[in-house]
Amino acid sequence: MKASTPQLRALLATGNYVWADIWTITLNGGTVIRWTSADRAVTAYGQTFALGPAIDRSAISEKVGFEVATMVVNLDAGDDDLINDTPIIQFIANRGLDGALVRLERAFKPTWADPTTGTVIRFSGRVTSIGNIVGTHAEITVSSHLILLNINVPTELYQVPCLHSVYDAGCGLDPEDFAATGIIASGGSALGFGSNLGGGAGIYSQGRIAFLTGANAGVSRSVKTFDGAGGVALIEPLPAVPAAGDTFRAYQGCDLTMATCHDRFNNLGHLKATPFVPIPQTTL
Repeated sequence: MKASTPQLRALLATGNYVWADIWTITLNGGTVIRWTSADRAVTAYGQTFALGPAIDRSAISEKVGFEVATMVVNLDAGDDDLINDTPIIQFIANRGLDGALVRLERAFKPTWADPTTGTVIRFSGRVTSIGNIVGTHAEITVSSHLILLNINVPTELYQVPCLHSVYDAGCGLDPEDFAATGIIASGGSALGFGSNLGGGAGIYSQGRIAFLTGANAGVSRSVKTFDGAGGVALIEPLPAVPAAGDTFRAYQGCDLTMATCHDRFNNLGHLKATPFVPIPQTTL
């Protein structure tokens, strides 16, 4: 049964109402986008859902159990439809929606002139794949959060690298203690750029950056390499080429070795690695 308020149930019982789909998309950098399928902006629980691109979706199947439900979203957008000042199709093609959280709700009201009486969540999940991108069209697959149950187990092994990810609960470090604000010095490309960052070669390798301003605001990416002189190479391209003067936060990376844990983070008390366990061939 879908959760609803007494006011919404009373409105639905009358049979006289209008409704619109409203979409909340949270990018992996934290930026929140709100669109509606209606021909006008819709306000719900204090948030405004603006007219977005043309969105068509597949039917939603709902079953009891642990089957991972999926929803295919077909999106058509013109050059004037933007995310962070970047055309939406270009933003998607450059993997700007990877890992984004998507919530689809249906908003109900007596008439378009009235406030929204209530909403019902129709689907909630995360973007798991991008299908065809042709011209102004993109196909996006959203899977329910049950997809997280597909993680392989056991999750812990005897191995030389640390089992924690840097800054996670097991690591225990605060990323802001190992972060710096950088400024793009040269535009470069969507996969790399120059900046004013220092700190030594490799210090941000395997870390991440999160853009604060510019066309990539709210977008984060993992760092492939840092040359120590401001040069940053990314693992995946940005949705838009950064411009000189754009700002970002850079978080130091970790190669999960005992040496880095000790020398860079002074965090050996939280190291979850077994570097002194013999390799299997030795134990035979």
